[in-house]
Amino acid sequence: RASGFQSFSIPSASMEKTILQGDTLVADMRYYHSRRPEHGDVIIFLKDRTFLLKRVVATSGDSIQGQNNIIFLNGKEQAEPYVEHTRPSADWMSNFGPIYIPYGKYFVMGDNRDFSLDSRQAEYGLVDGSAVVGKPLYVFNSKRTGKSIR
Repeated sequence: RASGFQSFSIPSASMEKTILQGDTLVADMRYYHSRRPEHGDVIIFLKDRTFLLKRVVATSGDSIQGQNNIIFLNGKEQAEPYVEHTRPSADWMSNFGPIYIPYGKYFVMGDNRDFSLDSRQAEYGLVDGSAVVGKPLYVFNSKRTGKSIR
């Protein structure tokens, strides 16, 4: 920890197929001290004193909308090869917005879109930049092959 690295065990399936439930990962807890998260980054942030892991889908100044499980960022359809749909999702999960992202905020979603509690829910909301605490670097102790985080 003194070097700025920390390991985490993943308790949920919200980021599958990128990061599996039960995987352990190493994160750089200083990475975002000198930079801001960008579109597509997987981030670790604090919410209600709990570390959470999600993908940044929209950043300050963006407009995001979901239509039939397709994400539109600033009006353009997004290619998201990491996204997994494993069951029919509730309407609020596949159709939302448009939502304008204010300065210093991030709209995050899990890669396993049908099982992820994320910024699509009003109760969950946007992630404040001050809550972003780390960047996952690599997965170890996994039962899958290919352990990179993309």
